[in-house]
This record gives sequence, C-alpha cells and structure tokens, in this order.
Amino acid sequence: MNRKLILSYLLITFGISYFLWGVVLVLTGLCGMKLESPFCITLYLLGSFGPAFGSYIAQKKVNRIAGFKEFIKKSFRFKSSVFSYLLVVLFLLLYFIFPFFAGQITLGIPVYIALLLVPLMLFGGGMEEVGWRWVLQPELEKKLPFALSAVITSIIWALWHGPLFFIQGSSQSQVEFIPFYLLLVGMSVAQAALFEFSKNVWLSILLHCSFNAFQMAFVFEEKLSTSIIVSLIMIAGTMLIRLFIKKSAYATKTNAEEQHS
Repeated sequence: MNRKLILSYLLITFGISYFLWGVVLVLTGLCGMKLESPFCITLYLLGSFGPAFGSYIAQKKVNRIAGFKEFIKKSFRFKSSVFSYLLVVLFLLLYFIFPFFAGQITLGIPVYIALLLVPLMLFGGGMEEVGWRWVLQPELEKKLPFALSAVITSIIWALWHGPLFFIQGSSQSQVEFIPFYLLLVGMSVAQAALFEFSKNVWLSILLHCSFNAFQMAFVFEEKLSTSIIVSLIMIAGTMLIRLFIKKSAYATKTNAEEQHS
C-alpha cells in the first residue's frame, strides 16, 4: 500500500473540494446568493472534480501516469468485455429492485431523458471515480481485505460529501446523512467489485453516472429503513456476484490446466 499516494490524493481532493464548497457555503448562507447563480454553480461543479484533480496530481507525482493525455486515455477506456457492461446494469438493478417491488418508486423524468443525462453526469459526480476507485480502493486492498477497504472508502467518500449537506439548494441538503451514507456503503461495495473484475475505471464512471441519472427517473425517499435494505441487497448481491466470478475464473483455470496436463 502506497501511503504517500493515498495521503497526497486525499489532501488534494479534500483541499480543493472543501475550499471551493466552503466559498459556496459562505456565498449562499451568508451573502444571500443562490446556488444556481453562474458563479456559485461553477465553484460547486469544480468542487465535485476534487477527486479527479487529486487522482491526476497524486498519480503524476509518483509517476504512475506520464501526463494528462494518459490520464484521460485510461479514464475513458471504453473497450471492455460484454460481461463488464452487464455488471453495470446488474448493479443498477440491485439498487432499485427493493424500492420498485415495495411500491416506493415515484416516476420522475422520462427514462429516455435519464439515458440522455448519463453523459452529462460526468459533471455531476461521475468523475469522482477516477479517485475513489482508481486510487484509494485498490491501494487499500493491497493491505486490507476487500470488504473492509470498501467500507473505509465509503466512510471517506461520505465525509468528502460533508459540506454539501449545508449548502442550500444542493441535493444532499434535502436528505439526512445516515440514510445517504448507508446507500454509499452499498454503492462502494458494488463499485469496488466492478473495478476489481474489470480493472477499468471507465465502467466505475459509467455506473456512477447511471446511478445519478436514473435516480431522477426512479425516485424513492431515502428513509432509514429503505436505505438499510437497499444497502444490504447491494452488498449481499455484490458479494454473491463476486463469488460467482471467482469460482468461474477458478473453474476456467483448472480446466485449462487439465487440458495441458
């Protein structure tokens, strides 16, 4: 585990995001400006890119990437297996399946609009994943078990969102922290498994963008009970999927060895 890389990433990420969001908090809370104003929304969006800035700068410092071109190329490596893309869909289903069958879903924007919004969610959270899943989670896994690494990542991820709960007009200001965090735990485990299998951060970006877009189409209240169940379903479902993948990989390897013996 590269402690220097992790520390550098976290300091840059939190420093950039907290500073920019702190300015927005002062402007909206004390100066009467609206979050929707051009200046505030620009700072707000730039703050959401803190993990991306942190990932690039920290990896560049330890020579894991040569420059910005390589960073972008590795962030948007669209070529991946069909199964990897199916995992993205499957994790989305795990997220919405309980609220759907419990009758808690309220239809928001049309589904086709949500699909069109997926690329725009690069500016609404998707680019966080080049930090959380490309840098933090894999580094933690070098020293700690998969599940513990995912939980630690989710705690840091939640703390990073902290200032948003105090900014009037942000989506986080309309929900409670604990239910929000519980959902992050489920998402963190799913994202960790997706990256573990694919080694492709683009799929993590896509899953995050899809989560954010489809939450506007299939709306459910983030109550404590709902968040607990959704998170447990995501964790249990992800661990079963992960077990299936590992067993399939082991069976394939064993068969190949037997054929060559």
